Amino acid sequence: MGTEYLLFHAQFTVPTAIILTLLYYPFLTHRDTYKFTFITIVAVLYTIPWDSYLIRTGIWSYPPSTVMGYKAFEIPFEEIFFFIIQTYTTSLVYCICTKPLLWPIYLRAASSKRQARDIGTASLVAVWAAGATCILSSSHATYLGLIIIWAVPVLILQWVISHGVILAIPYRGILNAIWIPTIYLWIADSIAIRAGTWTLSSKTKVNLQLWPGLELEEAVFFAVTNALVVFGLVTCDVAFAIDQYDYLTSETLSRNTLSLTSAFKAIARKRTTFNNAILDELCEASKCLYLKSQSMYLGSALFQGQLRIDLIFLYSFCRVIDDLVDETENKNQALLWIEQCSELLDTRFHSQNFENSISEKYISCEANRRLIASIKQLPARRLSKQPLLDLLRGFTMDLEFNHKQGSFPIRTEFDLDMYATLVAGTVGELTLNLIYHHYFQNKPIHPPGKLKQIIEAGREMGRALQYVNIARDIHRDAIIGRVYIPTSWLERAGITPSDVIHHPWDTRVYMMQAKLLDKAECCYQTSRAAIDELPAEVRGPVNATIESYMEICRDLRRKKGNLQSGRTFRLALWRRLLVLMSYHHHVSHKA
Repeated sequence: MGTEYLLFHAQFTVPTAIILTLLYYPFLTHRDTYKFTFITIVAVLYTIPWDSYLIRTGIWSYPPSTVMGYKAFEIPFEEIFFFIIQTYTTSLVYCICTKPLLWPIYLRAASSKRQARDIGTASLVAVWAAGATCILSSSHATYLGLIIIWAVPVLILQWVISHGVILAIPYRGILNAIWIPTIYLWIADSIAIRAGTWTLSSKTKVNLQLWPGLELEEAVFFAVTNALVVFGLVTCDVAFAIDQYDYLTSETLSRNTLSLTSAFKAIARKRTTFNNAILDELCEASKCLYLKSQSMYLGSALFQGQLRIDLIFLYSFCRVIDDLVDETENKNQALLWIEQCSELLDTRFHSQNFENSISEKYISCEANRRLIASIKQLPARRLSKQPLLDLLRGFTMDLEFNHKQGSFPIRTEFDLDMYATLVAGTVGELTLNLIYHHYFQNKPIHPPGKLKQIIEAGREMGRALQYVNIARDIHRDAIIGRVYIPTSWLERAGITPSDVIHHPWDTRVYMMQAKLLDKAECCYQTSRAAIDELPAEVRGPVNATIESYMEICRDLRRKKGNLQSGRTFRLALWRRLLVLMSYHHHVSHKA
């Protein structure tokens, strides 16, 4: 009886699992828990008979001095724990590497890869045959052959189910999820073999080492088992993606939290074709968000399921109409965009068939089609129309700027508050619309007074984030002739909006920036407590997204906004991720 194998776990596997758990815990969802549990159970049940055979036939052995002696099917408990913790650790690496992926968009390739499916399946069958040949032809290749014939049938099943998505998703995340834990386990395994913690029979191995202690068979084993885990998780995500697709193409609202049972029922329905037009629109919306707003994109990635899709479509619409208005040099054309958008929104909210109700005049150019697509995908049944119309009013205020004629619409602090409410408070309200529809549909919610208070807190938080945006973009806005600092503030400081446009690095402008940040902090503190009334499932993502903006506020104070350099201020991506992780962890623990 010994503890050497236990010490191996204490040195290599357990600390790694703990560190990865702490890193990923803030982003852990019910869906991840389903996947971890399912994959671990399958991995253990599938491996036990095979591993038991290896031990009983002497291919693997454990000196009595290295294990405690407790066994199941001749397998030491320490070894069974290895199955569990390797699967769990690889699953965590996979989730970290693939967290930003929006899985439904990769279904587009599912029905167009049949030739690749057949070639891949035939190749795997050939590999299996090679493994069988190893067992039959040479005793020294027995262990290698047993690994192959044990693993390949599962790989074939995973490939047949998920080949289209496997070929479509960014390969880097999948490869990282396989090779990172594989190389780590290669190192750990070679150390354990050199220490004699476990041994391989010289009669059933090819006696080829990649480096001292790392047998070829062990290298293949860890690479293959990690591939099994990763492709098993991909299969789970494909199942969830198909269920999400069914939601996306359905007029009825399904539950927000999916189970593996419902997800695999989606696979069992053997759907082979998908409406690529809808998936293309989701892909474009996601791409638009990624390119135009890192904060919104990272924030949406914290949500899960159908709510994430709805938020992507909402935020994408905001970016599309904002770009159409801002990128139009002619004011009249910009006003026309706003008018057309208003009319299209009215049609979207009051027509049973949006596309058939659109007038021919709206589909005359690519920009029109882009706007129509963004409005078509708005989850209108779960949104209020008025905040969207108010958002357009905010864009109309933007068009009133004309520095050549001395027209600056933000004259007073009231104007500033009104503008922030229209362009950002509305987005906060719309986000809460979606949250409450997804998590409280057909359920009792807060008393009307309390709900109204929370909605107002959402507007207030939206205003806070807009004040941060304005403070951050003083120089960039000055370049295009806009000054969102109230004229009344500037006059008290002895400057004018024109001074800000021509000298945005003036120290007095920094004083105005600090005042905007004070205002943002005040709104943030006022509304923060009410946000804690949100459902526990979304409280963390909402607060983490807010904190990523407020970190910009804090960084602007530390760096004085980089006003003197004239560069657009950006928070480093690693800082955004750190803030998202740390604050999400705090809220998740609190919940």
